[in-house]
Amino acid sequence: MNKIRTIIIDSDLTFLESFKSLLSKFNEVEVVATFVDSQEGREFIIKNELDLAFVQIEMQNLSGLELAGEISKQETDTKIVLVSDHAHYAIKALKVAVFDYLLKPVSIDELKISLQRFNTRFKINLNNRELQIIREMSNGLSSQNIGEKLCISRHTVDTYRRSILEKTECQNTAQLIKFSLKSGLI
Repeated sequence: MNKIRTIIIDSDLTFLESFKSLLSKFNEVEVVATFVDSQEGREFIIKNELDLAFVQIEMQNLSGLELAGEISKQETDTKIVLVSDHAHYAIKALKVAVFDYLLKPVSIDELKISLQRFNTRFKINLNNRELQIIREMSNGLSSQNIGEKLCISRHTVDTYRRSILEKTECQNTAQLIKFSLKSGLI
């Protein structure tokens, strides 16, 4: 699997360096660049193919929320993870459709969960219907019951199930549920 290409945008140089060090503990992550200026970071995101950008919310000139809003209007696949000292920005973060929201100090466990979710959702490339079917499978529903609930045929559900198992490289439903729990999908 390709590495997750990331950048960090944070005006606190101490946090920026410690967060870069934290990310370096994950072999699947490549920190491409770091920025203390949000405008420079925004330009870099627009001009480069990245997977994730970890962006501080409270910044001069261009806040993390503003940056996330601008990036969502661009033709880029870069997902934004907002990082803040304050939980009260979480609702605003949802409104600009960021991928994740982390509170400082960011723990290695929280970061691991966020990266696993990213890998599962975007690198494995599960679509919304597949995610929906995984959730229903985790509730113990059969293909017939899932089909009835989602208004699709049992055969269509079975086709999705085979595709999901192939994408996730799981051998059976039990492995898939375990994988989904570990990855934060359900």
